[in-house]
Amino acid sequence: MELSNHIYFYHNTLCAEAGWLQEEGIITLTNYTSLVKRGWLIRIRRAAPNSPALVDYNSIPDRFKEIIKERYGDPTESVKPSQFKDYITLDAEASTYYSRYRLPDGRALPPETQTEYINNASILNSIHTLVTRRTTKRRSLGASKVNIWDAIAEQVEIIRSDYKHTLPGNTRRLRDKYKQYKTDGYDSLIHKGFGNDNRRLVNEQIEALFMAIAAMPNKPFSSTVYDEYIKFMTGQIDIVDLNTGELFNRENFYDENNNPILVSESTVWNYLSNPKNKAAVSKVRSSSLEYNSTHRPHHLRHAPYYSMSKVSLDDRDLPRKLKDGTRVKAYYAYDVASRTCIGVAYNRYKTTELFIDCLRNMFRFLNNNGIGLPMEVEVEHHIVNQFKDDLFKADVVFPFVRWCNPGNSQEKRAEHLNREKKYGFEKRYQDGIGRFYSKLEANRPKVDKISDASNDNYNDKTYSFDQLVADDLEVIRNFNFSQHPDRELYPGMSRMEVLINNQNPDVREINQAQLAFFIGEKTSTSIRRSKFMKVQYAWYKLPSPELIGKLAPNNLTVDAYYIPDDDGTIDKLYIYQNNNFICEAEKEVSYNEATAEQTETDRNAFTEQSKYVASYDKMIKDHKPKKVAIIERTEIETPEVVDVIETELPDSNSDFDFDYDADYYAQLGRETL
Repeated sequence: MELSNHIYFYHNTLCAEAGWLQEEGIITLTNYTSLVKRGWLIRIRRAAPNSPALVDYNSIPDRFKEIIKERYGDPTESVKPSQFKDYITLDAEASTYYSRYRLPDGRALPPETQTEYINNASILNSIHTLVTRRTTKRRSLGASKVNIWDAIAEQVEIIRSDYKHTLPGNTRRLRDKYKQYKTDGYDSLIHKGFGNDNRRLVNEQIEALFMAIAAMPNKPFSSTVYDEYIKFMTGQIDIVDLNTGELFNRENFYDENNNPILVSESTVWNYLSNPKNKAAVSKVRSSSLEYNSTHRPHHLRHAPYYSMSKVSLDDRDLPRKLKDGTRVKAYYAYDVASRTCIGVAYNRYKTTELFIDCLRNMFRFLNNNGIGLPMEVEVEHHIVNQFKDDLFKADVVFPFVRWCNPGNSQEKRAEHLNREKKYGFEKRYQDGIGRFYSKLEANRPKVDKISDASNDNYNDKTYSFDQLVADDLEVIRNFNFSQHPDRELYPGMSRMEVLINNQNPDVREINQAQLAFFIGEKTSTSIRRSKFMKVQYAWYKLPSPELIGKLAPNNLTVDAYYIPDDDGTIDKLYIYQNNNFICEAEKEVSYNEATAEQTETDRNAFTEQSKYVASYDKMIKDHKPKKVAIIERTEIETPEVVDVIETELPDSNSDFDFDYDADYYAQLGRETL
C-alpha cells in the first residue's frame, strides 16, 4: 500500500486521512470522536465531497503512531512535502460552464462527470501557474527547469486520490493535454463520445420498438419485452404496426456489419425505465386517472381569499354500505375559500335529480344565511352537461362557469374537500371509514372475509338509508363549524365564520325567480277570481290585480315554480306564462270571520284583503268602459240619377250686351229636370 496516498502534506502540515485510520483498524470511530472532541486529536479539514477528513499526524497519540510505523513504516521519513496541492484552487468559471453545458440530445452532463472536468480544469490551471512562474517557484517541487514536467506528472499521480481527475500521468501525454487545454479551453476536456448516437448499441428505432412492445394491451413486464424482441430478431415472430398494417422490417435492426443487434434484459429495463419513455408508455397502457396522477404535470394554484368567489361541486358514494350491499350516492357543493359544505343531496342512484336537489339545498342554505350568488361554479361534464346551454351557461345564472376536464380528479377543489371531510371528520366520528388498499394502515378499515362457496363475501356492517344520511349531515355540521385550516390567513375563525363574514364584495343578489325557473319544482294552476292560485293545497295571491292584464288572451292558466324548504314548505311562487315571468305570489292569509275571536294577525289579514279588493275595484272603475247607445237610422229615398245638360255660356269677350235674368234661368233649370 502506498502510504503517501493516505498520509501526506496538506498546507505544509503532515496529515492522515481520518477515514483511512478507521478503515485500517488503527483507531475506532468512538476513539476518534472522543479525541477530536477533547482537542487531543487536531482535525485539519472536515470531510467533503471528493475531500476526505484530515487530522494532524503529529497530534495522533503515540500508541496509534506505533501501529502505523509497525505496519507501513515511519511516514515522517517516507512522505515528502509537496506544495503542488497548495496551488490548486477550484475554478468557479469551469463549474458554471460545465453545469450549463448541454449535449447534442439536450441532456446535461452527469454530476460526476462535471466534477471530473472541474477538477481537470483546476489542476491544469495550477500547472499553468507553476510553468509560467520563475525557476525559484518551480524548485518548490524539487524540480529544475529541465525536468519540471516530470515532477508535475508525478504530483498529478500523487493527488489523484484527493482530486478525482482523469488527467494522464505520462509526462508527454500530460504536456499535450495542457497545450490542447490552453488552445481550446474548457471544451477540450469534454469527451467527444457524449451524445453521439452512432456509438449507441440501442438506437432510436430499437428504443421505439421496446416502447411499442411494452405498450401492448397485456402490459408486459420488461423481461417479456426482452423475450419478444429476441424472438423478433431471431425470426420466431413478426411484429405488425396496427396503425399502418405494415410489418416491422427485421433488417432495420441490424448493425453496420449486417448482424442483428442483440441486447441484454437489463438494457431493455433501462430504456423502459427512462422517465420520458415510461411516461409515454403509461399514456397508452394506463387509465387517464392514473396517468394524470402519476406523470402529467398539474397547475400550481392557490384558493381564493373571499368566500363565494368560487363554488365547487362533486359527487361521491358514502363509504359505508346499505343493507342491500349498495351505497348511498351523495352530491356536495363546497365554497372553496371557506372550505364549507354549503349544499348536499342524497339518493340511491346517481341521477340528474340528485344534482338538482344539491343545487336547491345550496340556495336554501344561502338564502337562510343572507349570502349572495356564487360568482363562479366548478362542475364536471357528466350529468351537468345537459344544462350547458341554460342553467350553466356563463352569465345566465352564475357570472362564471368552469368545466373540469374528465378523469382529472385533482383539478376539482370539491375532490380535495371530499377527502378532507372523509379522513378528517368521517373517520373521527364514524366506524369503518377508509380504503382497503390504502398505503397508510390507519386508513384501511378492518375487513373480515367469509369462507363460503362463493369465496367473495365479507363481513361488512350495513346501515339504513336514513341512518347513513343522518350521520353524514352530523359530520357536515361538525365540518362546517370546525376551525379553518389556514389559521394564519383566518386566525381564530371557523369555516362558517369565514363563509359569512368574508364574502366577496362583488357578490350579486340571487335572482330567485330565474333560479326557480331552472331548478325549482313546477306545477300548472289557474288564476281564480282575479287573485287566487292553488298549489299543494294552499292558496296564493297575486301582488296586484293589474297583473291579470299581462296574461295571454282568454288564458288564465299559468306555471307556478317554487323551491320548497327542507320540510317541504312553499313560501313563495314564481308565476310564468309561456316562459315569460309574470310575478311573485305569496301565500294568502285567511282570517277568522268571528269578530270576537279575531287576533291582530286576523285583523291585518282582513285589512290586506280589503286593500286588494279596493285596488281591484278602483282598477275596474278606472278601466270601466264608457256608456253608449246605438241609434237605428230611418230609411231615406235614394235620388234619381239624371244626365247633366251642358249649357253654353256667353263669351265674356262678346261685343254685344248681355243682361242676366235670375228668374228666367231658374225657370229654365226647372224645365230641364
